[in-house]
Amino acid sequence: MSDLYKLGQSKQGDLKKVGEEIRLDVKLSKDPFLNTGSIMGTITDPDGNAVSGALIKILDNDNNPLYHTLTDDTGFYNISDITPASELRFSAVKTGYLLNETTSFSIVAGQTITMDEVIHPDPNAELSTITAHIYDELGNPLEGVTASISKIVEGSEVPYAITTTNEYGQCVFTKVELGTYIGRGTKQGYQTTEIEIQVTQPGSMINLTGTMEISPTTSQGTINGIIKDEEGNPVVGAVVILYEVTGDTENPTLTPIRYTRTISGGAYLFGEVPQGKYIVKANKEQ
Repeated sequence: MSDLYKLGQSKQGDLKKVGEEIRLDVKLSKDPFLNTGSIMGTITDPDGNAVSGALIKILDNDNNPLYHTLTDDTGFYNISDITPASELRFSAVKTGYLLNETTSFSIVAGQTITMDEVIHPDPNAELSTITAHIYDELGNPLEGVTASISKIVEGSEVPYAITTTNEYGQCVFTKVELGTYIGRGTKQGYQTTEIEIQVTQPGSMINLTGTMEISPTTSQGTINGIIKDEEGNPVVGAVVILYEVTGDTENPTLTPIRYTRTISGGAYLFGEVPQGKYIVKANKEQ
C-alpha cells in the first residue's frame, strides 16, 4: 500500500491561555513516487555472503545509463523515483567479481520490484594488467609498435605475451602473473627499447610510458624506379643521379649525393637513404 501524499506537517502552535483555541492546518502534497517506481534487493556471492560496495546500474534498452547506487554493508540496495518504462536493464558489478549478463525488467508507476542478484568472484582477479603508452622523440604516439613481455624464469627469458600498439600508441597485457618481466618495443626505423617490469602485488594495474628513438641505420630507406625513353622502352645502362632537395619550395637547393646505372628493364636502386626529400635525374651517353 502506498501513501497518496507526502507526509505533511503544520506550523508550530502555542496554547498560552486556558481554554484557548488555535488552528493548525496541514497542506498535503501529492507523493511524487506515485508516478514512479522503485527497485530494491540484495547482492550476494555464491556462498550467500553479502557483497558490500557493489555497483548497481539501471540502463535503458540501448544501454544508456539511467540510475545507479552502491550496496550497503548488508549487500542491500534501493533505487527509487524510476520513471516507468517497458524495458530496462539491471546490472551489478564489483572489482574482483565477474560482470553478470544484464537482467531485463519493466516497471510501472507505484510499483516496487525486488531483484536479488548473485555475482561470482573473478578467477583472474589475482592476475595483474600492464598498460603501455609509446611515443616518438617528438611526443607523437607510435602506432604499430610490436610490444612484448618475457618472464624471467631461473635467469632465462620465457616469452609471455605479444601485441601491437594502436593509433594512440597504446597496448595492454592482461592476466599477468607475479614475477619479473622484460618489456620490449620494436618498430622498423626505430631503436628497440626495453624495460624491466616488477609485478609484486596481486591484481595490480601497472602503467608504463616509453619513448622510442629513430635508428640511425634501420631508419634509412630505399629509392628505386625505372628509366624509359619517350617510346616507353626501358633504358639499360643509363646514368641515374640522386639529388637531395633542401631549402624552400620556390628556390630549392639540389645536392647530388648518389650515382648508379640502370640494369635490365631500366631498373635502378639506391639503398640506405636517410630521411629527406629527393629527386633523380637520368641520361645515357652515346
